[in-house]
Amino acid sequence: MKCEYCEKEAVENIYGRYYCENHFVKYFLGKVRSIIDKFGINGRIAVALSGGKDSSACFHSLHKLKLDLLPFYINLGIESYSEICQKKAEELCNSLGYRLHIIDINEYGINLADEKKPCSVCGTAKRYLMNKFAYENNCKYVATGHNLSDVVTFALNNFMNANLMNFRGNRPYLEGKEEYKMVAKIKPLYWLKDKECMLYVYINRLRYAEEECPHAISAPTIQIKEWIHEMEGKKPGIMLNMAKSFWRLEEMIGSKAKLNICRKCGYASYSKICKFCKIRKR
Repeated sequence: MKCEYCEKEAVENIYGRYYCENHFVKYFLGKVRSIIDKFGINGRIAVALSGGKDSSACFHSLHKLKLDLLPFYINLGIESYSEICQKKAEELCNSLGYRLHIIDINEYGINLADEKKPCSVCGTAKRYLMNKFAYENNCKYVATGHNLSDVVTFALNNFMNANLMNFRGNRPYLEGKEEYKMVAKIKPLYWLKDKECMLYVYINRLRYAEEECPHAISAPTIQIKEWIHEMEGKKPGIMLNMAKSFWRLEEMIGSKAKLNICRKCGYASYSKICKFCKIRKR
């Protein structure tokens, strides 16, 4: 098939439209730009790099849009996996002219190998450290590489497990709260699917780690994501509609949880002591 915008060979079909490499990249950057423009993103952005394809695509696209970026990587100390991912993140930053800032979770006394639920601890630690890094480096935002496939998967997982207390974060933008040292969160890849992020990385020859986290191999979200992609193949656009529905549902539910300031670290908490400080104490 030919690209709808020129005579070159198409590489991707998106909702019935065919794109060559050049016009696909323009499409991709346009979707990222739509998030930036819609929420008036203006200021320094701390970009969380994991070493994977999605965060690489996120960082590169924000760089192409000439935004003020501060990339960082959280080394989770997971066997050889974390070192491989850190190396890829460093290679990407070097190729674009940035210095990668490293946060070592072991410096906080946390060892995921000793945890009964490493994924839960990992999620808590990453959320806390991402916000802490951004706040202490005078960034207005934290950007993550969560894409459309991720957003729908996480929302469905919480919904199917009646976990409405955690049914938040489905929107592409979460406003910050200065009084609680909470930096605003953005998901620039919100409208882009897994395969589109992979294609963007491939076209731009970006460095990324292909390895999967050993703790996430049997995660139930993997099966949910596979099912969602299967449904998308049968009915293109269903993921987009689901994301919009979850976004609206989150706005309707709202958040009744009262925020506090952690007595130990001074950052936001839903109790007197935040989860991260409780993990460190444990």
